[in-house]
Amino acid sequence: MLEDYARALIGDLLHDGTPDEIERRVEVRLERQVVVTRKASPLALELFLDESALHRMVGGPRVMAAQLRQLAEVSKLDNVTLRIHPHTAGFTRGILHGSFVILDFGTDSKGKPVEPPVVYLDGGMSSDLYMDKPELVQRYAGMADDIRRTTLDEKSTRDLLRQVAKEKYSDR
Repeated sequence: MLEDYARALIGDLLHDGTPDEIERRVEVRLERQVVVTRKASPLALELFLDESALHRMVGGPRVMAAQLRQLAEVSKLDNVTLRIHPHTAGFTRGILHGSFVILDFGTDSKGKPVEPPVVYLDGGMSSDLYMDKPELVQRYAGMADDIRRTTLDEKSTRDLLRQVAKEKYSDR
């Protein structure tokens, strides 16, 4: 996520937040990216975006075009999977739920989970929520599976990101 995009997004979410609070949240968001983009032991990231997110302008045309191009580039990393759920896929369980993150901590040398998986829901203007009850984690994993089955492949996703950046935001 580019800094200008993060600042615009967080500023809109925290429209009554202080400039210091907004900057702190921008810094935290940018720091989180380091674990995915670092050279040594980057974390794996699988991300699904609904196509509508590409058409919801954040920060103006220049910022939006740059963000979409950045997503296309980051999606080339070996540890990153980014796929778009297109409008043509229709309604898929989980897609209108809102954002959620399934944190999977991997397995040890014996194949046992290092830690149980956790679902994280960003509270936006309120408190964040972490859910570790197995039945809830399984429900969210099922929604992610449903979304995964209906997304574009990675190359088509990159093509769409670049196309929308160029056609919708670059000429403004």
